[in-house]
Amino acid sequence: MKKTLLILLFFNLITLLVRAQTLSLVKDVNIGMDSSYPRYLTEFNGEIYFVAGNGTHSKLYSSDGTTAGTQLVGPAIGNGVVWELTLYNNNFYFTYDDGVHGLELWKSDGTTAGTIMLKDIYTGTTAGGTPYSSLPRYFTICNGLLFFQASTAARAQGLWVTDGTEAGTHMLGNQYSDPFASVSSFVVLNNKIYFEGNDGSGYGMWSSDGTTAGTQLVKPGIIGSPSINHVVFNNRFYFQNDSNGLGGELWASDGTDTGTVMIKDINTVSYSSDPQNFFTDGTKVYFVANDGITGRELWSTDGTTAGTQLVKDVNPGAPNSVTYASTPNGIIKFANEVYAFGYNGTAVEMLRTNGTPAGTSLIKSLPGIAGVSYSYVFNGKIYFVGFASVGGSEYLYESDGTTAGTFQINPVIATYSTSPNGFNLLGFAGNLYLPASFSSQGFEFCRLTPSLPNEVFSAVSLNVYPNPAQDNLFVTVVDDKLVGGVLSILSLHGQSLRERTINATTIVMDISDFQSGVYLLRLENRQTGSIIIKKIIKN
Repeated sequence: MKKTLLILLFFNLITLLVRAQTLSLVKDVNIGMDSSYPRYLTEFNGEIYFVAGNGTHSKLYSSDGTTAGTQLVGPAIGNGVVWELTLYNNNFYFTYDDGVHGLELWKSDGTTAGTIMLKDIYTGTTAGGTPYSSLPRYFTICNGLLFFQASTAARAQGLWVTDGTEAGTHMLGNQYSDPFASVSSFVVLNNKIYFEGNDGSGYGMWSSDGTTAGTQLVKPGIIGSPSINHVVFNNRFYFQNDSNGLGGELWASDGTDTGTVMIKDINTVSYSSDPQNFFTDGTKVYFVANDGITGRELWSTDGTTAGTQLVKDVNPGAPNSVTYASTPNGIIKFANEVYAFGYNGTAVEMLRTNGTPAGTSLIKSLPGIAGVSYSYVFNGKIYFVGFASVGGSEYLYESDGTTAGTFQINPVIATYSTSPNGFNLLGFAGNLYLPASFSSQGFEFCRLTPSLPNEVFSAVSLNVYPNPAQDNLFVTVVDDKLVGGVLSILSLHGQSLRERTINATTIVMDISDFQSGVYLLRLENRQTGSIIIKKIIKN
């Protein structure tokens, strides 16, 4: 018989909306007033790894979240710049210039000794003695391999793969006479990557399974298949393409010639709708496009022409003036709903939507910011970066999905997201780690510590048994005011692992697939703003 965890939660009305948070400096990497611009924050083996530097060069660092535990990893030689940190098979892969070999492929196991150049792909030096660079980039994991683009004397911007060894790092054939064009990412679908390429006969959509024989032209003439951004939904990937004389429009592909089709010609007025910022919540695809009438606005599609529609005209009567997030991260799924941001000409509007005009509502207008460039869910909240209408400075905001619970964090936290590349936030051990402007030290590696609600209840009886538990989690509530609330299980990093809307007095949550350890049970009453958090243990 399965072991169960039965939690009886008896609530009276509790008003507990916590906003107090503390920003602290973890490490001033670039000592002084200049910034180190921490980026590519990644959790690995129980620590945070990130890239930081002094403005002219950068290296890899590790941190346990403390000042003393934040240390330089490497590379030990050279003063190059670390680009595109990617975790693959328990190693980081990146591009670095050690001053001898140029910008080449490196790897790190998280230690200084284990941070080494994997392969000098473009060997030799110029007539002036400058080492050639292969400039590996666009790292993409697929079919057990790491794909990337790199250059040699024989082939600029060729397609390469590695299995993590020097011998297993090679170009996929040499039959291409022209470089792959417009590649800034690779699509991954059904154990293959897809990209725009040219073998000398013209551009088209190609695919590769990691072998030379398996690198083939899928459909000629396709321009833009992976170039700017894309999203995979219902076994197809959605992207912008301009190959039929109708401008850059919404297309989708199942990876075959006949299955690569235009979904809709959205802009029949001024040639191209230029769809970008693709995002999916698993039920629809969201993107930003211009139909030539309403300007750049939020659209959605279910994959059909009829099901492709304008979600909301945020700034009526002002074509081309609406600014949405500059990355897909500005549109985000939170508590099983989609949130997006649009500029109405005077302020950014935070919207909640199901992809239809009738199902789209305004959460809050945020004067003073002209756009949102990044969003991230942590500890049951949305954190997003808004850039000011005047001056362009970027600041951190927080939202619980309600009007009252959406605000700029105070004291004001200045950060950046548009430059340099690799900006992100990371929830780790109950805190939010981020690059932030701290006092006069510049943008450095910082920690935002949220003040979680205490386990102090008014006239509340709470019983937990057995604890630890193994398979099923039963939550029984006896207060009708909690129906419609959100019950979540979070990791200690604040990542939501499972969510349920409370639509009955007893909720069953299966935790049998969880790893053994400590988790947080979070109950939010959307009517009152009350939040209750309880630690649970999974055997």
